[in-house]
Amino acid sequence: MHLRIAYLSDHPEAISTLARWFQEESPDYFAGWAPEEMEQHFQPWLHRDRLPLGLVAFERGEVVGCIVLREKALDREPAHSPGLGGLHVAEPHRGRGIGSALVKAGMDAARALGYDAVYTGTGTAAGILERLGWEPMETLVYHGHAVVLYGCTL
Repeated sequence: MHLRIAYLSDHPEAISTLARWFQEESPDYFAGWAPEEMEQHFQPWLHRDRLPLGLVAFERGEVVGCIVLREKALDREPAHSPGLGGLHVAEPHRGRGIGSALVKAGMDAARALGYDAVYTGTGTAAGILERLGWEPMETLVYHGHAVVLYGCTL
């Protein structure tokens, strides 16, 4: 695997791919959003030295995944900051360590910005987080789905 993780700010051309993925993965949440609105959703991720900070994974030049380091883990959990979110790996590339590499890169970005802990909420990535040393904190209902809030000391 020739995986490279970079700042989204260095590859804004990847936004159209991310917008398509997120609309396909969460059609109920993004129902009625025009393609331009979807792409606008990712514009705030275009930072390197402050939140929100988007990261994209490339394999042989193809965008294969993304993650964002943002102000809060979950919008209704302001005490848990910063948060990793938006973890997505394209379907054909799953199960090969790309999600773990993106989480590690997000942790590194948080550390580089001076944070000593990072948080996230997930209903699907518990295995990745626990393998990387994250601790479950509590289970919440978030947008109608059960999610576990995790924390990790950096």
